[in-house]
Amino acid sequence: MTEAAPDVAIVGGGVIGCAIAYALRRQGAAVTVIERSRVGAESSSAAAGILAPRVHATMDDSMFALAMASHERFPALVDALRDETNLDAEYVRSGVLDVAYDEGTAGALRQKVRQLTAAGQRVSWLDRQDALAVEPGLNPSLIGAFYDEDAYHINPIRFTQALGQAAARAGVRFLLGREVTGLSRRGSRATHLQTTAGNVIAEHVVLAAGAWTGYCSEWAGTDFPIFPAKGQILTIYAVPSPISAVVFGLDAYLLPRVDGTVVVGATVEEVGYDRSLTVEGLAWLLNIVPSLCPALASATFDRAWTGLRPGSPDELPIMGLVPGWDNLTVASGHFRNGIMLAPITGDVVAKLILHEQVDPLMGPFGPGRFANPGA
Repeated sequence: MTEAAPDVAIVGGGVIGCAIAYALRRQGAAVTVIERSRVGAESSSAAAGILAPRVHATMDDSMFALAMASHERFPALVDALRDETNLDAEYVRSGVLDVAYDEGTAGALRQKVRQLTAAGQRVSWLDRQDALAVEPGLNPSLIGAFYDEDAYHINPIRFTQALGQAAARAGVRFLLGREVTGLSRRGSRATHLQTTAGNVIAEHVVLAAGAWTGYCSEWAGTDFPIFPAKGQILTIYAVPSPISAVVFGLDAYLLPRVDGTVVVGATVEEVGYDRSLTVEGLAWLLNIVPSLCPALASATFDRAWTGLRPGSPDELPIMGLVPGWDNLTVASGHFRNGIMLAPITGDVVAKLILHEQVDPLMGPFGPGRFANPGA
């Protein structure tokens, strides 16, 4: 059995797949999303949802430019999704602090502030007194903090569901509970996807299967070096919360949600597809809480879970036309930044497919950077 041809078939119904489907459909493409489970079933629903690109800024200018372009798209996108679905994604302007408890960390954060302010970004270094004025509940032994008041967080489950619902209401077809098992080609073109419930013909195929994108390597004849990076994460409950901003420090973070829970995350473990919660991982997270915010030591435990992030060797996304193919695109490897990068990923992948244009923001993240010249 072969189904009617869509313009684009997307493998994966997480936040990246849904963002691409939404962007394509808004420009008139016929789109089918094939998802083996449900929308947002994997890392998209396990994420924290922190939207603070400046605090994550590194020396990789291309990644920062991509993240800021996505950051700027969120307000309009969230409003549009609310209008189209009535789903509130809980997009909250909270500000973010990255707290230093030793001189080495403080020096690195001061340097980041200098670099970002020189580039025109409005961030600041707060000494101990000013940091505690912003967040009095923090551990007073801090030295100071990087501060960005233009940082947000979002409910990742609601955001992903809103993207999926808006895409579906606009006409995107979702084939849920169906697993892709192979890809057929004629020359340099994909012809159809093989699934557990028949073939799906496609004029263009997008691989957005998150941590499972590596399994597509055999179909594509190309190695996608994407692997699962497990994160253990938990929530505690405090009303009222003693913090209002997202707080980074001691290699972890605290994120206060509007419902009174505080997200505490997250481990990074390369243990394959093991989803288990461990005593070691949860103990580390729980011990971080009073070290960052003593006022949360008496908070009650809420729940814990794991997610498998799609990692890549350089911890950067892998996006673009797959070498050797005319109509096969990959969009994966977003690691810890899938929620933050979803809006820009949708836009640049749609531009590539519909207009055959590689956006300059997308160029540095092409899959060809991992090709072996001697192969």
